[in-house]
Amino acid sequence: ILFGLGISGILFMVSIGISIGFGLMRIVNMEQMVYYTFGAYMTWTLVASTGSFLLGLLGGTLVAACAGLIVETQLVRRVYGKELMFTMVVTFSVFMIGIGIVQYVYGLAAKPVAAPIQVLVPILGAQVPLYRLLVFVIGMVVYLLIHLFLNKTIVGKALRAGIENPSQVQGLGINIRKIFTISFVIASGLAGLGGALNAPLVGVTPYMGFEMLLFAFITVILGGLGNIKGTLVSALIMGQAVSVGGIIYGPLAFVGPFIVMFVVILFKPTGLYGVKGRAFGFE
Repeated sequence: ILFGLGISGILFMVSIGISIGFGLMRIVNMEQMVYYTFGAYMTWTLVASTGSFLLGLLGGTLVAACAGLIVETQLVRRVYGKELMFTMVVTFSVFMIGIGIVQYVYGLAAKPVAAPIQVLVPILGAQVPLYRLLVFVIGMVVYLLIHLFLNKTIVGKALRAGIENPSQVQGLGINIRKIFTISFVIASGLAGLGGALNAPLVGVTPYMGFEMLLFAFITVILGGLGNIKGTLVSALIMGQAVSVGGIIYGPLAFVGPFIVMFVVILFKPTGLYGVKGRAFGFE
């Protein structure tokens, strides 16, 4: 269960960009996992050259945020308001280009990253790596900060208002495009942070984003597209499905999340916290 909490922390950070993209900007951010990959590779680069994991963590987050800034200002803002299927194809193309860049620069070989903390914490007779618990705590802090940003700050309130009526918000002198850019960069940086934190747990490979993309989409769909709280709850469930499911029966570590999503969608098609809406041309 405690190992599953660590998985949940990573899943939440890498899924939040997809959730924010759909819930706040009405696009499907499939390229979020390239920021996750960039964050992991920059962490490996800085740890290998300086020996400082903290520097790698900051560098990975910053590089991912900068990549998100470039993509949003040069491409994604041109597809705001388009059909979701169109935005999905565009952002997935960015994802594939990013993977190609990673392969060209770093090659195909896996890159190991040593965990910054080797301490084991005894809990109920089990030895649990402290690093995994810290990953979960960081994920919860990220959720709290996002919740405060969206509900307690002027920028967050303007962002939510701009979704419903952008013309009126702009009439108040607020640059809604700049706010969208800020939100996109924050989401990209969080994906990079997730990649940096996950690097010591899974290693760094060019295709690490593909598997995470699948689990991230399951997390967002299960929680309800665009719902931040739903993404958190779903990440907690997914972490246990992977960890506890893998203990019960090995293949459940991969299949378990799909089974959970299938059962939930069977009874609640909008996800745990989703609402009825329109997507891909269907109600």
